[in-house]
Amino acid sequence: MPATTPRGYEYPLYGDTQNPPAQIQALAEDIDADVQGLYTARTTARNAPTALISQLSDTIPNSVLTTVTFDNELYDNAAMVNLGVDATAISITSAGLYLVSGVVQQSTALGTTPNAIAMFLRSVGGLVPDIATVTKNLGSSITTLSMVALTRCNVGEKITLAVQQNSGGPIDVDNCRLSATKVAP
Repeated sequence: MPATTPRGYEYPLYGDTQNPPAQIQALAEDIDADVQGLYTARTTARNAPTALISQLSDTIPNSVLTTVTFDNELYDNAAMVNLGVDATAISITSAGLYLVSGVVQQSTALGTTPNAIAMFLRSVGGLVPDIATVTKNLGSSITTLSMVALTRCNVGEKITLAVQQNSGGPIDVDNCRLSATKVAP
């Protein structure tokens, strides 16, 4: 009675009747099915719904939660971004588990330094309004906020990036980025 490897390749045991042509064919078919499965998984992962949008610069007023407006679609393979209709969000087109990330970098152009700055990955139309929040005291040289979160999203849900700061006046932020990639059904 033949045995199988952990990957599913069938092989004869020592006491089995030997039939090399049939056993070689069975091995070849097992390997072919295994490689095809790996290829399909890789292709599916590579074609997962993904979008990345950016903004070169934006102004964040003092003490107001401000949703960043984006002006550049860097990548979108699933019609998740339409900056002409909504320049603030990535719209989910396929339900599933998403890896969502955001980055905001404070510019020193206005000369103001906030005591603290907070960034929110937000969901409009989803189960959880704030997917993730990060806050930093910026009395130091740290001027970049970034975060990554896993969140379950439904079709039609919108992912946005919002920022709030308390410098006493407006601050400029540059190189803002927002991305969403489906990682599981």
